[in-house]
Amino acid sequence: MRRIKTDVSLHLVQIFSNREYIVSKFYKTPCDVMGRRMTKVVSKLLAVSTDLIDSDAFKLHVKKMGASVVDFGDVSTGLAREFSHMPKAISMGIKHPPIEKDINNVDFYPHLYISIDKRLQKIQKKISKALRQSGWRALPIPPDSHRVDTSFISRLFPLFPHKTAATCAGLGWVGKSGLLISRDFGSRMSWATILTDAPLEVSPQPIIASQCGECCRCVNACPAGAISGKHWKRLESYESMIDTEKCSAYLQRNNEKYGQFVCGICILACPQGISKGNH
Repeated sequence: MRRIKTDVSLHLVQIFSNREYIVSKFYKTPCDVMGRRMTKVVSKLLAVSTDLIDSDAFKLHVKKMGASVVDFGDVSTGLAREFSHMPKAISMGIKHPPIEKDINNVDFYPHLYISIDKRLQKIQKKISKALRQSGWRALPIPPDSHRVDTSFISRLFPLFPHKTAATCAGLGWVGKSGLLISRDFGSRMSWATILTDAPLEVSPQPIIASQCGECCRCVNACPAGAISGKHWKRLESYESMIDTEKCSAYLQRNNEKYGQFVCGICILACPQGISKGNH
């Protein structure tokens, strides 16, 4: 039997495809609540008698760790060669807090919620470590605002967008604004992804086309006139949906005015999820 040494406070014993792992106990070392919760996640993740992970229990505990939504997707179609050995994705998102002001009188949307992104990264770190300890590969792709990284692996992040993981996992679609739209929370979310080869039960209902219908609120609200109104479909380019030159020029003007490259009016305009109080 092979003993696995870890630098986290948990050890487990389980057999996967004739592989044995030792698990001892949870040592009470200085750690945060998330670390203790992850004990449950890993226990559920490993406590299976078949080749598949207990996906429902896994998702439940990831939500208890703070994720608003989480699911798994098959991302093998069109996957970059660099990721071909990890054909499944764990997509997770955390909703943004409601805007305190009247959204009709907001100059821009404060969409870079660093604290939320850090929470997502903590969840990613715990899950990725658990998967690796169980013998599977795991590559966490951080939230967009944390992609400024000098490490070698960070050069691969732009090759895989969170939109691909979320749509394959059935968590949302790409709106006319080019943003990822969640049924419950609209585009007011931060997203993170973990690529893996773990035996996850992927969503049987990936989303392959826009569900915006006739809604054109983001098109009409865009101060740069950069949104064409075209519907998204899987494997089609985003280029015809957004005029990036117009968008960039408007961001530059806002940078000169506010000292930040900000806008996000299309996020505020999206009605998806607002009826449930998620605005």
